[in-house]
Amino acid sequence: MVENVAGKWLTRNHRKQIELVVAHSHLHSDHVAGDEQLKNLQSPSITIDFVPATVEASKKLYRITNWPDGIGSVDLGGRVLDVIAIPGHSPVSIALYDRRTAILFSGDSLYPGRLYVHDWADSVKITQRLVDFTKGTLVAHILGCHIEQITTPYLDYPIGTIYQPHEHGLAISRGDLLELNEALASLHRVSTRLALRDFSIWSVPADSRLHGKAKEKFESHQKKQREHMWDQSAAQ
Repeated sequence: MVENVAGKWLTRNHRKQIELVVAHSHLHSDHVAGDEQLKNLQSPSITIDFVPATVEASKKLYRITNWPDGIGSVDLGGRVLDVIAIPGHSPVSIALYDRRTAILFSGDSLYPGRLYVHDWADSVKITQRLVDFTKGTLVAHILGCHIEQITTPYLDYPIGTIYQPHEHGLAISRGDLLELNEALASLHRVSTRLALRDFSIWSVPADSRLHGKAKEKFESHQKKQREHMWDQSAAQ
């Protein structure tokens, strides 16, 4: 896919080569699983600057001298993205703000789905940091990395769902960010789950892997969906 898209861009722009920067919103496996494929990409027309998901590499790329309180940036060539360090979901989490489109890319810190809170203090800090950054700033949309919410307010798909025909749109608003900020403050670090209109807050332990009955339910749900891959109405 990378070679195909890049090849079309090169043809359209009458270029022979393009340099790509591969960076990450954070270091969880569902976001870095394709790294090895990119590292092994052999194409004379594509050079890749691979940035590991570490604090030091992120500080260097985004020129953040005071991690995590400083605001960094990256120039894509006449198009600047602001970079906000938001360690919480993972130690190296970042958010990106595109000045041209006014889109805030929030990684796994805010999206229409289950927001997993491992450390309440960190979650409060990073959410407030995003609120402060966007104050007085145009925010057209907030785009996260997952969709687990259903179009019906307050409802989400079960964990492990593969087929989501009625999923919520990816884009949410700064109003959702403010709602998250207020909800975290009101819960006072109480270990709980709270369903809101377009997302939910899930307090989970540091080791949030599925165990016991939860794991059995997850595996059973996915097995049923795969068995009815071409007739998903029977798997609901």
